Amino acid sequence: MESVVLDSSAVIALFNSADLHHGAIVAAMVGSSATYSIATVTVTETLVAPARISPRELEVFRSALTKSFGDFLPMDTQVAIKAATIRATTALSTPDAIISATAALLGLTLWTCDKKLAKAHKGARLIG
Repeated sequence: MESVVLDSSAVIALFNSADLHHGAIVAAMVGSSATYSIATVTVTETLVAPARISPRELEVFRSALTKSFGDFLPMDTQVAIKAATIRATTALSTPDAIISATAALLGLTLWTCDKKLAKAHKGARLIG
């Protein structure tokens, strides 16, 4: 069974039916027997919109993330160093570099809706 880390664009698309990539990520997940995880930086990125609405909405969405993905993949010193190396050799943003580093160090397949991230991360699956 494949183990997948979803990047922020994929998680946002999954939870937002109006997102351009919603149908593609749902179809990819339904057609797969993979297990899914998210990095803690993805939690930060996906909670911004709910936090703008209200503390209650933030808590509801955080709870949905926990229910959907269980424990979040932590950022430790190894991830930080790997992300710095990725940032030094690509044009990825820091959050994308952290997600890429997390996937690489844990041997997980990265699924993303972001063409730039998919191109920079060897073996990534571009969704949508």
